[in-house]
Amino acid sequence: MTGKRFIGLDGLRGVCAITVMLFHASGMFHKGPIFQHGYLAVDLFFLLSGFVIALGYEERLKTGSGLPRFLQSRARRLLPVYWIGAAFNLAVFFWMVMSGSYPSGFSGAVVWLIVPLTTLLMLPAFGTPGDSFSPAMMNVTWSLLVEWIVNTGYGAFGFRLRTRTLALLALAGWAAMTVAGYHDDRGWCLGITRTEALTFGMLRGAPSFLAGVVLYRLHTRPWFERLPVIAPELLLAFWLCIASVPTFSATPTYDWITAVILNPALMMLMLRAESRAPSFCRQLGRISYPLYVVHPGFILLAQGTPLFGLNTAPNPLRASLVALLCLGAAWLAAAIADALPRGLPFTPRARAAIAPSVQAWKAKRVSATQNP
Repeated sequence: MTGKRFIGLDGLRGVCAITVMLFHASGMFHKGPIFQHGYLAVDLFFLLSGFVIALGYEERLKTGSGLPRFLQSRARRLLPVYWIGAAFNLAVFFWMVMSGSYPSGFSGAVVWLIVPLTTLLMLPAFGTPGDSFSPAMMNVTWSLLVEWIVNTGYGAFGFRLRTRTLALLALAGWAAMTVAGYHDDRGWCLGITRTEALTFGMLRGAPSFLAGVVLYRLHTRPWFERLPVIAPELLLAFWLCIASVPTFSATPTYDWITAVILNPALMMLMLRAESRAPSFCRQLGRISYPLYVVHPGFILLAQGTPLFGLNTAPNPLRASLVALLCLGAAWLAAAIADALPRGLPFTPRARAAIAPSVQAWKAKRVSATQNP
């Protein structure tokens, strides 16, 4: 089963990325975000990540692949797209700061050193005004950092744990997160600031990731065959309904029901209906991660500058244009990443891909030296 791709899960991940984008588009279509519970898509991202990571790497890790090779493989897949999105968002951030459109308080060292360095390394931007995790990325980077930490723990020792142990750890983490949600006026919308990422952020990410690993192991057995086969289109629409429920205050109970019950159930039903997954799910999955990392720049431009005419009042037509630009940029980022050498410069595969260009450059340099 290693190496199989579930396009139904790709579609679910893509729809979740769209709901996150529209959640961040607060005040652009109408007063407030369209998907007021769009932040719960992040919990589903962690769940999907646990399943997909276990699907692709658990057997390799058990046969001695090793943590360094596992992390190198994850870096080859995630970093090129992330750096493309981060470069665009940083360019927007620099332009907004220089034009006076970004909130004041950023010194030159913060703007030109701390923000770009922490953004490219997925680190919290300590030293910047406020408590933002990543000013240029609308704080989406916190979840990526948490995922790296959780992935590292899984690759180091988590894959060796029994399924029952993983399930108990996930339940314990969810219980702790539930308590935290009831004692905060934001419900489960925690972990997004630099002071919370390694506390509440880990508390949100780790249990869902472990639950995803548990679902993978259950899926390797015929546990889900008793479930009904529901059209994947209806399941995707159901997630949109979950994310669009309006809220006027913290909803810890609803958040708990979604993260602990509805998200796993939705994922199991999507796995059961894999044979009926429509082909467009593949394209949704292809742009999901690029959309997650590239949309902040467009949202910042729309909300903080007069470029789209959305910084003073909502306009559904112009907001739709911004959403289409986000989708187009995500497709372009995915295409650029696909065209790059498969791997980072220090990997053997990448070095082999660029070797002809390097040899040609060396030969040209030698020729120029011999014939000045």
